Amino acid sequence: MSFLNLILLGGTAAASIPLIIHLLHRSRYKVVPWAAMHLLDPRHRTQKRRIRLENLLLLLVRCAIPLVLALLMARPVLRGMETLLGAARTSTVILLDNSYSMEVGTKNRTSFIQARDTASQIIRNLGRGSEVAVVMMGGVPGPLLDEPTFNTDRADRQLVKLQTGYGSAATPDSLELAVGTLGKMHEAHRELIVVSDFQKVSWTDGEEPERTRVANLMQQLPVKPRVTFLQIGREDKNNVSVQSLDFSRFLLGVGQKFQVRANLKNHGATAYPNLRVYFRVDGQERSASQVSLEPGEDGQVLFTHTFETAGSHVIAVEADVPDVLKADNSFFASVPVWDRLPVLLVNGNPGGGQLDGETDFLEIALRPYSAVKTTLADLITTTVITPNQLDAKQLKDQRVVVLANVPQLNAKQVTALEDFVRGGGGLLIFPGSRIKTDWYNAKFAGDGKGLFPGRLTALEGSLDDSTPHSAILVQHYDHPALTVFNDPRQGNLATATIRLWYKLAEKAGTTTNDAPFVLARLNNGDPFLVEKKFGDGSIIASSVPCSAEWSNLPMRPFYLPLMQQLVTYLAAKFDPPRNVDIGRPLIAVLPAELTGKSLELTDPLGQKHKLTATNAAGRALVHFADTRLPGLYALDAPTNGPVHFVVNTTRAESDLTQLTAEELKTVAKPWDAKIVKSWDEYHELEQRRRFGREIWRPLLWVLLGLIFAELALAQRVGGVKQ
Repeated sequence: MSFLNLILLGGTAAASIPLIIHLLHRSRYKVVPWAAMHLLDPRHRTQKRRIRLENLLLLLVRCAIPLVLALLMARPVLRGMETLLGAARTSTVILLDNSYSMEVGTKNRTSFIQARDTASQIIRNLGRGSEVAVVMMGGVPGPLLDEPTFNTDRADRQLVKLQTGYGSAATPDSLELAVGTLGKMHEAHRELIVVSDFQKVSWTDGEEPERTRVANLMQQLPVKPRVTFLQIGREDKNNVSVQSLDFSRFLLGVGQKFQVRANLKNHGATAYPNLRVYFRVDGQERSASQVSLEPGEDGQVLFTHTFETAGSHVIAVEADVPDVLKADNSFFASVPVWDRLPVLLVNGNPGGGQLDGETDFLEIALRPYSAVKTTLADLITTTVITPNQLDAKQLKDQRVVVLANVPQLNAKQVTALEDFVRGGGGLLIFPGSRIKTDWYNAKFAGDGKGLFPGRLTALEGSLDDSTPHSAILVQHYDHPALTVFNDPRQGNLATATIRLWYKLAEKAGTTTNDAPFVLARLNNGDPFLVEKKFGDGSIIASSVPCSAEWSNLPMRPFYLPLMQQLVTYLAAKFDPPRNVDIGRPLIAVLPAELTGKSLELTDPLGQKHKLTATNAAGRALVHFADTRLPGLYALDAPTNGPVHFVVNTTRAESDLTQLTAEELKTVAKPWDAKIVKSWDEYHELEQRRRFGREIWRPLLWVLLGLIFAELALAQRVGGVKQ
């Protein structure tokens, strides 16, 4: 126990005053003997003992009154030994929510600004010599400083510079990082303070086992920390978000029509009957549309655009809505526009007449405008060679290679193809009457480690009408190369007649990332298209030729979009994605002459980063890993202009519902955490923790009880004397 007004403890000396008065004014008795006194002695001795006891009790009560009054005025505080040892210096970890939901509020008074200011106050009020660390929750959790520091002023200065918008809160990971940081700190008194809006989507029931696991890890620390949940901000569900963008093409060429579908959601209870949505290209507004969104409703808006120049472009869709969270009102995307897409066609059966060659129909499908000699330009450019011409030099500038009825390849050619696909190239394989199945199974498939995705087990069907023909199975396609055919206007794959096809064996139960998987099937269940990942590239194998030898595929209306979809899908694998999630690296593939050169990347905050291009499979490669902050990144590439990247975050936090009071108590229970709502509440809690709990209120009740007891005893003793 300690006292806040220690000097007033001198008032306890007043407890001696009733004793002094008692001693000075004791009753004086005169003894008068008389004859019958012996008859009253027993009763007199009994009453005398009772009167002495009552007087003693009254004296003690009167002494206790000034004593309790003096204690009351000195403000006693109960303190535990652990608090006494750690009150002077502390090791404190502040887990600060800087996810994009914390941007709720006005421009100058968002939830994050309140949280940051509160964290700053906590740091400034730490005792001299205290140790502090700040861990950020948003996106990829990380520390504000590399290590915990005793320089609290430095931590406070860095905290003031911190911005919000770092993706969704990664709650279990950030809690584990905070607990791990506590384990490295030095002071005996340790504290974990979680400053957050405690949004429901960030503290889901599904993550409860993981949070409990981290809480148990904390309990095992040599020094158990105190935990405080400090909830910032108020709940306001009035929010509309642009959830995602869908594109009509994998690869886009100059002059090609490009469609963008924006998906919006109204998360709140306010209806927006005339919501304006704007479409911008490279910062310039190109078009606008209008959509009606009822409470809780999803909506879509479609924009169409044609790019006139090749290179890297940035598009943005923005909803003009007066809601409380502006961070999710727009969605950005990087769109590379190509002037050409080189495809190498390896023709295994050149043929003798018009459209007799194995790749003749395919070449027309890939270059339809060139085939009819119109003024429109094709994105895809083709080069046709024979199998014996295939080598590493031919593959150098290609994006996709098509093997059409190629009997077999030599070991050097296979190695060149493996290097090409492993580096991101695409390979499309069509069988035919000239292929050697033994070589495909033994050398090209290579027990699952080679390029060919599967084994050719048998040749099914017949070219005459003696056996039933097959067709492509109509289904809902999930593969990106085939989703276009979920719209009947793009063509019906089931209209093709398949007379002869190779049966591709499937490995049951194979679930590895590089295992082959079926894109589409024939109506008898046999695979029609099979894909396999290989390094950074992909291979797609068909069970039927691309010519009209075994089917009428080339004569069907869907043949052209099908071939273009397959080729552009494979070509899109050549370059790493330019729209990535938080925490995923940015990778740019550049011309080989830039290898070893120093390039500059600008992040969303305008900061410059120096990067060096390295050699990778004959191309220059630039890698940047620090993508914790969503937004637009621009790489200054001297050859073809800037390369844009967009780092996106999930829109889960667009639902601004917070945990209820009971839900927050349930979340806090495994942590044995105290819950406060403001700096003032935290400060009061910390005062009790650091200095103990004042007991003047119970002492006041004790004082009042003593006063009433004194009155009662005085009346009783006085009545007896009378």
